[in-house]
Amino acid sequence: MKRLALVFTIALAVLFSGPVSAQQNVSMPGEISLQVMSTEPSPLKIGQYADVRFKVSNLRSEDYSNVTVTFKENYPFSVDPDNEKRWRIASLESGDSYEFRMQIRVDSNALQGEETLEFKVSTKYTGRNYKIPVQVKADDDGLVIGDVSFPEKVAAGTSRTMNLTIKNTARAYFRNVEISLNPGTSTPAVVSGTSGKRIGSIAPGETRTVSYTLHIDESAENGVYSIPISLKYENEAGASLSKSETTGIVVGGKPQLEIGLNEDGAIDSGSTGTVTFRFINRGEGTAKFVKVEVLDGQNYSIRSGSSVYLGDMNPDDYQTAEAEVYAAAGADSLQVPVKVTYQENGEEKSFTTDVAVDALTAEEKKKYGTKSGSPVIPLIVVVVLAAGAIYYWRKRR
Repeated sequence: MKRLALVFTIALAVLFSGPVSAQQNVSMPGEISLQVMSTEPSPLKIGQYADVRFKVSNLRSEDYSNVTVTFKENYPFSVDPDNEKRWRIASLESGDSYEFRMQIRVDSNALQGEETLEFKVSTKYTGRNYKIPVQVKADDDGLVIGDVSFPEKVAAGTSRTMNLTIKNTARAYFRNVEISLNPGTSTPAVVSGTSGKRIGSIAPGETRTVSYTLHIDESAENGVYSIPISLKYENEAGASLSKSETTGIVVGGKPQLEIGLNEDGAIDSGSTGTVTFRFINRGEGTAKFVKVEVLDGQNYSIRSGSSVYLGDMNPDDYQTAEAEVYAAAGADSLQVPVKVTYQENGEEKSFTTDVAVDALTAEEKKKYGTKSGSPVIPLIVVVVLAAGAIYYWRKRR
């Protein structure tokens, strides 16, 4: 009986010794490393596909065989049926690494923020889950300003229409879109009416146009001004998104200076007279630092006022400049060159125009009379009137 009990005990020991030894020699896959090396794009974009590259490494001194790596689809990540999501490594020796690539899709209703890529690594005996955090973001190019329609140059004091084309370049719908135009105090433009426009929804690939009327301040100086544009919208999951862009406007146009005589401008030949020149800006831009030079020519000479500084001339500005001109005796008509120098948008420009000035000879003065002519005729008129008055007074007495 004792011998039978001993045999039974030995048999039990032999029976259980094998499995216990085998279990002790199993290496847990916790010594296998799984690392995401890169994603393209980075961060992952909502509603888009992404390439994910990851590496599996054996950090143990023992070898592994029949290792299986599986990507576990979890919201918001999925794999198309034709794309691979399971890989097998026949032998993963100590120190070895294997790199893999997969393509996943980020759901169009995903929210911005941190999400998790989930994998499972399995060996013959056991397995382990790996969770890799990644960032998910709305497509930066989801809504873009596709085109801005506005005149190349606008004049101060005018109103013009600006058309903005909004395009959805993403693969998802957007809703509650608000577009705001905010010129600010540094830009001489004011939006007529409301500065915010709303679009209920915009489909993938769709374009929409909104219009604003901009009034340019009358005192605006020539130059380029920036206008911020803000976009606020929601994706299909209700997440709020926003972005900012800028557009520019050019204020000024071109000045157009005209020169003429302020009055008839006639002077007596053989004497010095005052000629008043008139300058008008007929253009839509400002002429800055305007300088006038009256040049000498045939049959006359400039005695004073040959150079006059007028300063800035805005559109429709009117200014005058006087010059003392000596007309040679016998001169009939004078062609007086007037040179104008100014700056337009920082660039210096100049032009010269001949202005016709009449010079009256002695015969013409007798025929037409002039303001500077002899006072004999007016004196005779006064004497005649006085004599008539005396005669009438004496007759009544």
